[in-house]
Amino acid sequence: METKELILQTAVRLFNQMGTARVSTNRIAEEAGISPGNLYYHFADKAHILREIYEHMISDWDEVYRQIGAGMAPEEALRHFIEANFDLLWHYRFFSRETVALLNADPLLKARHVELSGARFEQQAQLLRKLVDSGQMRFSSAEKLTDTLVIAWIVANQYLVYLESIGHEVEEADFQKGASLVLEVFAPYLAH
Repeated sequence: METKELILQTAVRLFNQMGTARVSTNRIAEEAGISPGNLYYHFADKAHILREIYEHMISDWDEVYRQIGAGMAPEEALRHFIEANFDLLWHYRFFSRETVALLNADPLLKARHVELSGARFEQQAQLLRKLVDSGQMRFSSAEKLTDTLVIAWIVANQYLVYLESIGHEVEEADFQKGASLVLEVFAPYLAH
């Protein structure tokens, strides 16, 4: 494994375990088995590591979007998308946990995230419109479709925060339950 990728994977693991505030670049270097100087050769500071992880997240999510556009039936695409989304939310759970703080600390990351979130929301709305066009979903209005998507978005992106805020020791299996909850948000609108 290349050193840069080792640094990023180590950082994700530590951020997930401890949170970003409690993990220094020296700790990342130590856990990766490299010198701090070697880490700084690849990344100027922790903010740069976080931005690079974010770009990896985007790339991983892009792959999910490519898969749902690859000939799946719309309802199958919706299920696959939600389940794959929760797999990624688990893998990058530190970001779900700390989104607001991370964005407030880094204007570059915030600008990138705001831009990407708008595009992602529109892609998800397009998937729902395909389900409507194919007769597999029904919404009383375009506004109802958008409102339902907002609810699903909130459930997906705040699920980890909810679990941790009630003292639940979060495990990967909990994220399968989260995917089921988001599917429940859409269930009343599926045509039977």
